Amino acid sequence: MRKLSRLLRLSLVIPVVLIGIGETHMAAQAATTYKIKSARTEKSRMIVKKQTKLWAKPYQTGDKPTRTAGTGLTGKLMQVDQTARAGKRTYLRISRRGHNYGWVNATKLKTPKTVVLPYTYTSQLYPLYAPNACEAASLKMALSVKGLATKKSLKTIIKRMPKAKTPKKGFVGNPYTDSKPGEVRTIYPAPLAKYARTYGADAANITGASKSKLIREVTRGNAVVFAGSWHMGNGHNYHVLALVGYRRGAFRVADPYMQKQWPNKVFWVKTQTFMSVYHSRHSRAVVVR
Repeated sequence: MRKLSRLLRLSLVIPVVLIGIGETHMAAQAATTYKIKSARTEKSRMIVKKQTKLWAKPYQTGDKPTRTAGTGLTGKLMQVDQTARAGKRTYLRISRRGHNYGWVNATKLKTPKTVVLPYTYTSQLYPLYAPNACEAASLKMALSVKGLATKKSLKTIIKRMPKAKTPKKGFVGNPYTDSKPGEVRTIYPAPLAKYARTYGADAANITGASKSKLIREVTRGNAVVFAGSWHMGNGHNYHVLALVGYRRGAFRVADPYMQKQWPNKVFWVKTQTFMSVYHSRHSRAVVVR
């Protein structure tokens, strides 16, 4: 009788335990609902530690990472493309030079004080000599930040650029010869932005952009093709360059009009000096987003 009573007690307890286990398991597997939206207004970030995990989608319990940052990604500037939020948890989808690296916990990233975009430098003087192709060379640098047109030669960029009798519609003049005194051979921002979009870029004419607007674009990971002067010196001829970085009080500029042996092809210039030269050239600018 005592043995039967014990069995009856066990038969009552066991189902309760099993139900409890089932409920716990179901709770652990419940998917976290994230609110995902574009993050192209977010500043670029850097991964802090090598062991940082990256995920194919915003993290769910039980997911396995696609990779860890390692030395290849740690300390590299990353563009932030999307955010995923659930309560206090935030994941960011990051990319670099057009390559999507997946999602990372926002707490594993930092916003750098100095931003230098991942561009590839292009000269208009070597190996191809095109003394009036500064727009094409600067655009090629800006596109390279997004991983676009990287296999296109400067000659191809020049050849495909729209030509016209007025810079309001296309490039005016011969890009392969030197200008005569007082002559300006160029293409204005509207047709240049339209041309940039043929390479898949989200390019826009931002002529008239303020200093704060330029800073916002660069810190978000977007290079700017702008009108200035050679090496951003006052009094020099009309020239087009690429804006590829920012730190407090200074912009980083890539000048395409440089011979191979010349130093300082890419340099820092005080924002005050930059804006003075930029404004003197009618504040013409194209952003490649």
